[in-house]
Amino acid sequence: MFRGEGAAGGLRAGLLLLVVLGVAGIALSLAYERHWLGAWQLAPWITIGIVIVGAAALVVRPTAATVWLARTVAILAVVSGAIGVWQHIDANYAAGAVTEQESSDGHGHSHGNEAVETGPTLGEVMSGAAGHAPVPSALALAPVGLALGLATIGLGRRRGPSEG
Repeated sequence: MFRGEGAAGGLRAGLLLLVVLGVAGIALSLAYERHWLGAWQLAPWITIGIVIVGAAALVVRPTAATVWLARTVAILAVVSGAIGVWQHIDANYAAGAVTEQESSDGHGHSHGNEAVETGPTLGEVMSGAAGHAPVPSALALAPVGLALGLATIGLGRRRGPSEG
């Protein structure tokens, strides 16, 4: 797959190496966070399993069908990353709102001259300072999908009758 392609083969190999490193990093991060306690938490595990299958199929046998599979898996990884970001932002915002409510008097308002906030800031939600779900971790699947998709450029082209 990589031989005889010159710079394109080297670039493709590098992109697939990024896919492997990204999948390994995501798996380690998910395992460290014990990210398997619910159905939504299993989604990235399933996605990285599918990414492994798509990348392996592309390396073992780069046919038009496996190129199509890898491109479909790449789109799935990007969409899964976007859904993960949304899930993490939603969880952090909800956790931040609960934390703020707990800091009030139990009736949803504060006493005295304290400034009353309406909820966590976007920065707190994105960083995981409000809540416990770091958004950048959820986004990690998107570049893995992008690298896999880019590794398919130039593969799977149908040859015309004169190309033989």
